Amino acid sequence: MNLLRDLLICISLAFLSFNSFSGEEHDHDMHDLMAHLLTPASEKIWESTGFVITEEGEFSLEPTDQEGWDEVIFGAQVIIESSYLLTRPERSLGRQDWIAFSNLLQPIGKRAFEAAENKDAELLFKVGADLYQACVACHNVYMTE
Repeated sequence: MNLLRDLLICISLAFLSFNSFSGEEHDHDMHDLMAHLLTPASEKIWESTGFVITEEGEFSLEPTDQEGWDEVIFGAQVIIESSYLLTRPERSLGRQDWIAFSNLLQPIGKRAFEAAENKDAELLFKVGADLYQACVACHNVYMTE
């Protein structure tokens, strides 16, 4: 009987340890998705709009060639797909507000894609502001550190 009890205790401890580890793994996975996928894609948009004013004058950040616009298109497509990745059950954990925030990315990404396809820097600037607001809204709820 003691052997059975000890075995059950070991299995219970292993299960609890696994659950604790999987939470850390989830956080690590989410950090990697944000840091290596979503943030660089967003920066493709933010760094391709607006102006920089220096002592030498005002400089547009708008892409000047097709390669530059293609980078924005790539970023927009990643943002669209990130909406799907963030709503996967293992990431959303059933949190309806998380899913709602994540679903904001798809239409924003589509508008960014359209703006880049049409080389419309003004629209891209507006979309970039919408993207920033969506990110900040989610971070205000979920980024507690």
